[in-house]
Amino acid sequence: MFKPKNKNVQLNVRVNQKTKEEAQKIYAALGLNLSTEVNMFLAQTVIDKSSLIPDNIDEARNDVLHNHNLTQFNSVKELEDYISKD
Repeated sequence: MFKPKNKNVQLNVRVNQKTKEEAQKIYAALGLNLSTEVNMFLAQTVIDKSSLIPDNIDEARNDVLHNHNLTQFNSVKELEDYISKD
């Protein structure tokens, strides 16, 4: 009997109901469902993993420990404004 090497497993995730419904609408318009989109997101994360990890993890750890090269925000609004200023 043929057994695939990569078995699918179930992943349970808790999300806000409104977020889920809105995301389903967006993905449905693209011909996708949430399961497919989560799989795409996770696959892209695996592909991009090298860009998520700094080249010099010790330097990054030192920056965090000594509060260097960090941007701090006092509210979610400040963070949103910073992100959207591009």
